[in-house]
Amino acid sequence: MTDTRIKIIFYWLLIGVCFILHNSLDALEVTFGKAVEIIQNEGVIPLETHVFSILVQISPFILVLLSLNFTSKKLSLFSLIWSILFLILNTAHLLEVLVIESPFNLTQTVLLTLILLINIMLTISLLKSLKQTSNKAVNK
Repeated sequence: MTDTRIKIIFYWLLIGVCFILHNSLDALEVTFGKAVEIIQNEGVIPLETHVFSILVQISPFILVLLSLNFTSKKLSLFSLIWSILFLILNTAHLLEVLVIESPFNLTQTVLLTLILLINIMLTISLLKSLKQTSNKAVNK
């Protein structure tokens, strides 16, 4: 396993763990008196919440599992596209926390900045990996 591949796997794992921590910190705000709007839906989680959770919170772990067991240009390309989509999502969310949310949440800001930095390093590593794969194909 190459250093770049190990980094990619580790970055995806870190992003997944950080998303779990991010949700835990959201719940922590309730402990300190943040008002919660309760939706009347008889305890059923809406489908869009399931889809969002799978796409955003579970997909990094799926990519870890796939990257540990398979190597292919298609997987690397998909991982890169997914990483770029996450980069857009994480940038927008950090900006939302900095500009819109009130009161200012220092812990979430630090965590979201960390997630964004990890996401940037992941994207760079994926680009490097794809470039190495392309160079190997040309040299054959």
